[in-house]
Amino acid sequence: MKSLSGIFIDALVVKQARQRLTFKQLSQITGVNEVTISKIVNRRIEAVQERTFDKLNDWLLQEEKK
Repeated sequence: MKSLSGIFIDALVVKQARQRLTFKQLSQITGVNEVTISKIVNRRIEAVQERTFDKLNDWLLQEEKK
């Protein structure tokens, strides 16, 4: 299990908002379950599986296409 920091969650929320993505759209892009994304964003869970963390982290590190 990988612990989620507040900074990581905030970065996820900011990028999601900038791209105006719903939880469903973000789920399709990242391959992470929609319910899991909702729980992370709403801070209902503090740790996720390493695969989930890696998928979200990879998405955060992608450069935005302009």
